[in-house]
Amino acid sequence: MADPKDLNDLRAALLALHRELVEEERRAYEKTHGRQTGADFLQTLIADPAFAWLAPLTTLIVRLDELDAEENPDAERSASSKAARALLVEQQSEFRRRSAELVQRSPDVAFAYAAARRTALGG
Repeated sequence: MADPKDLNDLRAALLALHRELVEEERRAYEKTHGRQTGADFLQTLIADPAFAWLAPLTTLIVRLDELDAEENPDAERSASSKAARALLVEQQSEFRRRSAELVQRSPDVAFAYAAARRTALGG
């Protein structure tokens, strides 16, 4: 069973990674498409298939948020921890490929990815 504190730490690390990935993608998007308001970019992030690769991370963060509301979340806690390890370490996926590109481009993304990975691995 995953400890609630560990899951809070995992959620915080994943959220920080998500923030850095989105900011790096926004900078690249705005170089091509011009400056965007926060609301405009949010709509682009949601609707543009080019950003669909972020969905597994977003979904995992939401899943961790929902654990607080569950009465007996032990199995779900364990599954969420395993899902984070798979997403950040084990699976070869579009998320891993795209995030690896951004890790190479941005030190902030690299640090956030390393912290999330370390947290997911329990270290």
